[in-house]
Amino acid sequence: MTDQRLQGRRILLVEDEYFQAMEMKSFLESGGADVVGPTGKWSEVPALLEDNPVEAAVLDINLGSGPNFDVARQLREDEVPILFLTGYDESVVPDDLSQTTCLKKPASRAAIIDHLAEMIEHA
Repeated sequence: MTDQRLQGRRILLVEDEYFQAMEMKSFLESGGADVVGPTGKWSEVPALLEDNPVEAAVLDINLGSGPNFDVARQLREDEVPILFLTGYDESVVPDDLSQTTCLKKPASRAAIIDHLAEMIEHA
């Protein structure tokens, strides 16, 4: 049976690795989530969010040009729960975002869904 805790939840997906993005989009949607994106460009995020308010976000920290936390800060300001999914160590996350949940790639589907469901529930 498919985990449906994300049923109807709108989740932003920012990931620059095409196959990882498509796989994650597929399993989130199979769990009932409405995925906004994916996008692999920070510059596309504001337009995606303009007409698609989200309840949570899954962000890769590095989209090819090094770590970037501007989108995470904006989402945090808008009180959107964030899950960092990254190959980087948690120590790269700046102090002002240190309370953000961070999973190391490759993370299991179950771990991603568990964290997203818990974050949305407690938002």
